Amino acid sequence: MTGTNWSGIFPVLVTPFGADGSINESRYKALIDEAITNGAQGIVAAGSTGEFYALTRHERARLYKLTVDHVAKRVPVLAGVADLRVEDVLEACQSAVAAGCAGGMILPPIYAMPSPREIVAFFEYISRNTSLPLMLYNSPRRAGVDITPALVEQLSAVPTVVAIKDSSGLINQVTELVQRVGNRVRVFVGYETMIVPARSVGAHGVVAMAHQIAGPLIRDYWIKALTGDKSLDALGCDVFAFYRCFQSGAYYAAIKETMSQLGRNAGDPRLPLLPLAAEQKEAIAKIIADAGLARWARA
Repeated sequence: MTGTNWSGIFPVLVTPFGADGSINESRYKALIDEAITNGAQGIVAAGSTGEFYALTRHERARLYKLTVDHVAKRVPVLAGVADLRVEDVLEACQSAVAAGCAGGMILPPIYAMPSPREIVAFFEYISRNTSLPLMLYNSPRRAGVDITPALVEQLSAVPTVVAIKDSSGLINQVTELVQRVGNRVRVFVGYETMIVPARSVGAHGVVAMAHQIAGPLIRDYWIKALTGDKSLDALGCDVFAFYRCFQSGAYYAAIKETMSQLGRNAGDPRLPLLPLAAEQKEAIAKIIADAGLARWARA
């Protein structure tokens, strides 16, 4: 499909909630502007880090439109369109098209753990019923199934499949993806900690989480990944330290807590997640102090 040569850093933004639990739209717009200023080449709305599973269908549709309108064609906007029921996935895709999104990021059907044959049938069904370009999202830990490189090669024949976000965490899998489909499907990794090896084997981009906290860090890490620049190791130490912060509690709650401690408050997570417990907050504070991550705090 034309216009889908996506590459670079695509942060998947948190959804900021106010004290009453509603979406804090002004804070969300500020996150968008900051991300683009810091080198984002795309924005992902209502992805996993955006707690899509805790949003109503109306809220997700509203977030797609809000993102597209505020981005104002500065970069492509991808909508997180994963859901449990196939019909709800399709409705999310249709909302993304109506909002003007450039594409949708899509897991295999959640919880059902479909076979490869069923995964193909699912994506073929979605493709037949919406024009939305699709970034496949391989997250074996979350979805319970692995979209292997061989399966991605099969899925690359689906007309609207244009990219894949691979969160397997396996560089051999990313390497094989680039070799098998990199000439026709854009290959993204799901963790900034994999930027250097992924770029070295030809991956096109990263769907990022830490970028919205330390945009200049991730931007420089991406740019310098293939240069052998002397500062790369120091940058990498900070990237890995941020991911240790994220692992201090439930991932999406810990991302918000890390943001808060560095002056980028995005509110609390929604149920089923809870704000981190005191000892978890202290663990993040210690990582920030030990690694000197305050250098990335909001001025």
